[in-house]
Amino acid sequence: MEATLASLKPAHPAPLALSGPAVAYGGGKFLAVWSDERTGGIFGTRIRQDGTVLDPNIRINIGDGARGNSRPAIAFNGTSFFVVWNSLDGVDGVRVKPDGTVVGPVFHVIRTDESFSPVGVACSPDICLVTFTIAGDAETVIFFGRVTKNGVVITDSDRTLSPFPNFARDAAVTWNNQRKEFLVVWSDERGAGAGHEDIYGNRVKEDGTILDDDGFPISTAPGAQRTPDVTWTGRRYHVVWSDNRDGDPDIFGARVYGNGAVEDPDGIPISTASGDQTEPRIAHHNAKSLVVWDDTRTGAHRIFGARFGEDGRVWDPTGFAISQGDEPQEFLPDVAYGGGQFFTAYAGADAFEPFEPRFILGTRVNHQAEVTDIPALLLTREP
Repeated sequence: MEATLASLKPAHPAPLALSGPAVAYGGGKFLAVWSDERTGGIFGTRIRQDGTVLDPNIRINIGDGARGNSRPAIAFNGTSFFVVWNSLDGVDGVRVKPDGTVVGPVFHVIRTDESFSPVGVACSPDICLVTFTIAGDAETVIFFGRVTKNGVVITDSDRTLSPFPNFARDAAVTWNNQRKEFLVVWSDERGAGAGHEDIYGNRVKEDGTILDDDGFPISTAPGAQRTPDVTWTGRRYHVVWSDNRDGDPDIFGARVYGNGAVEDPDGIPISTASGDQTEPRIAHHNAKSLVVWDDTRTGAHRIFGARFGEDGRVWDPTGFAISQGDEPQEFLPDVAYGGGQFFTAYAGADAFEPFEPRFILGTRVNHQAEVTDIPALLLTREP
């Protein structure tokens, strides 16, 4: 018999997470994963469509520990979840069945002590593309690796997506099921120096063929464009990022056609509220995407969101509050769509500190921008 959250939640749970969550939908359930201070370093839990939290935390990494504060990434290939993270000696991953069973062994996308977060993953039914950043002596470069649906790593002869010497970081990736290719986006200095990063993209076929050489520009606005995310809508890509062209960081987006043509080269303002808007994440269903981000307009860190239409319209130009202050600081969101609703997972803590333990919280959001779970669901709890 499945227990409810209320029956499993301890009176005073201990914060265990070290980094923000990633979330995906598959097999009728959401799976949220995060970096954790317990042995293994990567844990997760499943959430039913009705908001029931099913697991007292699954140990996802059944191998060695993850690198401290390494935020994992997750995707669903139609059969299994693929979870990847930055480990002590490279980038590792594992498959998880929709029933919560972790399928070993852990696969090693790359063995190196020069990789660092964030990692990204997107899956076709047969291939998952994993993105990560490698640090050299005078550059950071976006790399990718491919993994079969059975968890077997494919050796690629050319794995770099960004040019070097150069500083590129913060890659994200999505799968285009119509063109049978992936789009990877990232933040890229291109010689302009820190504080002047732009957003670039590159398309990759399932067989590893790189379609856009060193990448194509998506946003080259003044100032810094950072921490992008991307989703395929069925008609085009939606790309979002944090953008400080007007001073404080705001959330901007652009639509990109499947052939790489950028429909909105100047960007579309999604949130230009007071304070800082950073770390956007995006998920799509029907004619709208839900964009979520870390927002300090109230002074504390909170999670806000806005709906971004297929036609470029922003349905919630002032944004709406997704987190409600269950924790003094709430930050590092992710979002996925499934079962008729969006699910947003995020970190919560007493203070905005990068290396302190924290809780992972979650809430459902419907197409009318209504938040279902107040207070938020508590996804981490003592074993």
